[in-house]
Amino acid sequence: MMNRIYVVLASCLAAVLISAPSQATTTFVFNTVHTGGTPSGTPPWATMTIQDISGGVEITLNHSPTNASGQLISKLHLKFNTAPTGFDFTGDAFVSSIGGFGGYTDAGLVFNAEIRFKVAPITSRLLPGNSSVFKLFGVSESHFVGANNSAMIHIQGLADGGSSKVIAPEPASMLALSAGLAGLLGLRRRRR
Repeated sequence: MMNRIYVVLASCLAAVLISAPSQATTTFVFNTVHTGGTPSGTPPWATMTIQDISGGVEITLNHSPTNASGQLISKLHLKFNTAPTGFDFTGDAFVSSIGGFGGYTDAGLVFNAEIRFKVAPITSRLLPGNSSVFKLFGVSESHFVGANNSAMIHIQGLADGGSSKVIAPEPASMLALSAGLAGLLGLRRRRR
């Protein structure tokens, strides 16, 4: 009887998570070199979350503190099903400009939003351990193309003086992950 209760509770939790009008979040882990050299430090070299907000999405890009101290992220490329209509990076110390709306190609991949980060002065760079937070409007988390090659960062300042373009494997929706964990909890309880 107790096992059935756990299964029902897990199912209800999964149903609530799936149907709740909550803010959806997608997380990316940048750990695959697409072109260029391999950044120093332990992968992932960066992580990114895209979260729904009123009228758009808030994006947080975290540069891993395990990267070499001179490495900086100079660009972030994103691909949405529909091009963003606007942006806001006020309050962010690292973004210099946002553009590319409509489509462009970099390293053989197609994107429609380019975020450029400051490269000078050194104190304004998106260096290891720093995070950048900005907003794009006219899109939602569900508009993001959640597949390989739909997000890429450009890391400069490698030990050999080169650079690297790093992509993230297919992102995991936190909503789907939560529902899956709830189901697994129910199965585990049921087997006991």
